[in-house]
Amino acid sequence: MRPDLIRELFEKETTYWWNVSKREMVISLVRDMVRNQQPGNRKIAVDIGCGTGFTALTLESYYHTVGVDVSREALQFSKRRGLKSLCQINQDCFPLPFKTGAFDLVLALDVIEHIEDDLRTLTECCRILKGGGSLIVTVPAFMMLWSPWDDALGHRRRYTVSMLAEKVQQADLTTRRITYMFFFIFPLALLIRGTKKLIQRDAASYSSDFIPLPKILNSFLILVGGLERWIITKLKLKLPLGLSVICVTTKGKPHRESF
Repeated sequence: MRPDLIRELFEKETTYWWNVSKREMVISLVRDMVRNQQPGNRKIAVDIGCGTGFTALTLESYYHTVGVDVSREALQFSKRRGLKSLCQINQDCFPLPFKTGAFDLVLALDVIEHIEDDLRTLTECCRILKGGGSLIVTVPAFMMLWSPWDDALGHRRRYTVSMLAEKVQQADLTTRRITYMFFFIFPLALLIRGTKKLIQRDAASYSSDFIPLPKILNSFLILVGGLERWIITKLKLKLPLGLSVICVTTKGKPHRESF
C-alpha cells in the first residue's frame, strides 16, 4: 500500500464511517463469541493485516491480541496506538511464524485479496487456530467495482459470497455466517467509482476513495452501518449485495450455532 494511504488510515480509522462500520460489525460478532464462551483464562487473538492498529486495540478488551502486518510503517503506527505484541511478516513468506493451534481467534480483515495464493493464506489461518476457534474474514466484493483504487491498495481480486465460501471450504473451515456488507450505499458507490474511473486511471496518483465528509454526513453513514449491523447480527439476515463480504468460520464442526 502507498505510504500516504497508510498515514491516511492512521488519521481516519478511529472516526471515518467506513472504518467505524466495519470495525463495529467485527467487534459485535466477537462480543457474541465471548458471551457464549466458557469462563477461564483470557484468550488469544491475532489480527493479520492489522494496519495502523485500532481494530486490534479495540479487540484487546476481549482477547490478548497480536498485531501482524507486512508494513513496517503500519506497525510503527500501531505501536504509537499502544499495541505491544506486534510482528512483521513477508506476505509471500509462509508458513506464518506461529505454532499450530496457537490462537482462539484470527482476524483477516481485507487481507486475502492482496495475496496471489489466497487459499494458502486461509489454510495457514486455519493451521494457527485452535480446534473450535474462529476466523473472521472480510474482502472487497464484485469485480464490476474494480477501479484504480484497487490497484492503489494492491488488490489481486474482488469476491462474491459464493467465491469466498468455496475458498473457506477448501481450507477445511466451516462457514457459520457469510453475507455482504455496505448494502445501503452500494448504488451510490457504484456511481462514484464509475465516474472516478473515467477521470482518474493511474493508480499511482488515484485519489483516496475515503473522501472528506461533513461531520453530519459521516455520522449519518455510521448510523446506516449500525442498521446493517443490527440486521446481520440480531436478525441474522443476509444482505443480497454490498461493497464487502464478511465471513465467520470455525475450525472443525461447531457443536451449535452460538451467535
